[in-house]
Amino acid sequence: MNNRQEVVQRIIKWLDAEALSYKLKENDSERFRATIELNQNLDLDIQLTSQRPDRVMLLTQAYLGPDDQRAYSRLDPEKKETFLRAVRWALLNIDVDHQINPNADTLQSISISKMIYFDGFTRDKFFNSVLLLKRAFGLLDLAYCDHLRFRSSSNIVSR
Repeated sequence: MNNRQEVVQRIIKWLDAEALSYKLKENDSERFRATIELNQNLDLDIQLTSQRPDRVMLLTQAYLGPDDQRAYSRLDPEKKETFLRAVRWALLNIDVDHQINPNADTLQSISISKMIYFDGFTRDKFFNSVLLLKRAFGLLDLAYCDHLRFRSSSNIVSR
């Protein structure tokens, strides 16, 4: 399968068949973007762009709240490194890409992504990748709880 519009139609059909709530953000000749709301704290974006015409990108962002960002910035470097090492280890072991934003000293969010190429694009591969990102988000939350929980109401969220 290499027709972009066919891929978009399949994604929409599969989401409808699974009764997953999604919002279509863009759908034109240059770009397709939709957001799946997996649960109250987790949104997952689906993107196809003309710059990368042979792949589907699934991604999410895990954000620290403003109070937690301030508390993180005051941590000693060793505690930050321990947390980031736990995050990297967890995400590398489940085969997703990630990026610390804006950097390790001033953590605001962590981007998590998974790419699916059209030549391997099946319903099974798509939903396994969606679940993989959901698990990755859960692993981030666990690492956060183990290493950084600053207050009882602290948590990470996706927007």
